[in-house]
Amino acid sequence: MLSSRAAALALVLAHFAAPSLAQDFPVTIQHERGETIIPAKPERVVSVGVHEQDFLYALGIAPVGVHEWFDGYPYATGPWAEAARVAVGAEPQVLLSWEINIEWVAALKPDLIVATYFGDLDDATYALLQQIAPVVTAPPGYPTWGAPWQDELRLLAKATGTSARAEEIIADLDAKTASVRAAYPQFEGRTAATGYFDAGVVRTYNSADTAHRFLQSLGLVIPAVYDEQAVDRGHLDISLENLQLIELDTFVWPEGPLGLETNSVYQATRLARDGRSLSLGGGALSAALSFQTPLALEYLLDTLPPMIAAALDGDPATNVAAPQ
Repeated sequence: MLSSRAAALALVLAHFAAPSLAQDFPVTIQHERGETIIPAKPERVVSVGVHEQDFLYALGIAPVGVHEWFDGYPYATGPWAEAARVAVGAEPQVLLSWEINIEWVAALKPDLIVATYFGDLDDATYALLQQIAPVVTAPPGYPTWGAPWQDELRLLAKATGTSARAEEIIADLDAKTASVRAAYPQFEGRTAATGYFDAGVVRTYNSADTAHRFLQSLGLVIPAVYDEQAVDRGHLDISLENLQLIELDTFVWPEGPLGLETNSVYQATRLARDGRSLSLGGGALSAALSFQTPLALEYLLDTLPPMIAAALDGDPATNVAAPQ
């Protein structure tokens, strides 16, 4: 008797559950370029943005095509994301040029194209992509290249039917960030920034920059003048005569202050005198700071805080070298 009642109950529950499950798709996505309707749960996702593969792996999705950014990693996947790629069985085709190749995208027969992190997407290319499959671009309301990773993750999750997993990822990373911040109270209120030296200027960014958001999540502060002087795309170039603008408690150089370290103006800064410059020396740690994806953030939280602490102590004898 109990088994027959259980079977009947299961049939009733299935009857009421079916319409709810059917409502998951189609889904309407609001993004930077308007509204996109995705008719069914995507099976073949192509990323023409430059870091979305990490988000997709974390959500349990194996993209069939991805876009290389830099460093030439296999499958355009950094070492911080390799285990997640393997876990979902992804072996995507890789677009090697910076420009989006429409023929390459079409040949992969996608049922969803994501471009949530590609600020160089022009109207003509967007229109051509729309003719191939539904396209989702960046979360609305943020500067180019400047959407928070949480918003990007939620957007991609909604488009792929993985929103519950996205909330788990956010909760886990929030907890880990809070734990790291509590472990390094000396970060609170200290000034910091990141940037590069090239063609005679230091290029850095406003507080909406994704790497700067990471530093702020640890309690560090981006100078207000960076927001005041940043140009439309969110960066500012600091000449040698204005080098006082990087006289911060620490400055993170993804590639190192290459070509600047021997300059007399730089040598007079407390960054140089007190060993406050933090050089990541290129490689995986530098790339992860640029990627700013959930998987990259896990790696950064495990690796970067002790290096920042060493740079902040103001002792030039402290070793702040990046791990090899």
